[in-house]
Amino acid sequence: MPLPATPAKVTDSPFSSMHGHHVAIRYPDFDAARSFWVDTMDWRVLHTWPYGPLTLAYVMPPNQDDFHLEILAGPGAKTQTIYPDVDASLVVNGLNHVCLSVDSMDDTLAALRERGVEIVNPPFDMDDISARLAFFSDPWGNLFELSERTSR
Repeated sequence: MPLPATPAKVTDSPFSSMHGHHVAIRYPDFDAARSFWVDTMDWRVLHTWPYGPLTLAYVMPPNQDDFHLEILAGPGAKTQTIYPDVDASLVVNGLNHVCLSVDSMDDTLAALRERGVEIVNPPFDMDDISARLAFFSDPWGNLFELSERTSR
């Protein structure tokens, strides 16, 4: 089933200048987090800067310039609950996952597996949103959804 038409923009809203820019994830170790995103995932570092005892960086997907993941890393991070799959994670409030669209689910999953990235949910179809979905986690248990459009 294709998604419905996009609703009209609300240009007179006091929030109409809001646009998505980045998602931030707290990591215990900057070098390890940077290595995962840059060396394993081929993401690019836009900028790195200090913030008190932490080191922060914006990283961007290999072929996209307008989405950033902000690495917030350094001492003091408490361990989070690590879920075996996305369904188990649905029992708590808060940020659940970050979704990344892909052209080919099969090719992306093959590359992730080849690089040792944990796939926590194999592909499944979600006809209500015309997508084939899968989930992987980073080494700290943060969940990421992959979404391939199944109809346009």
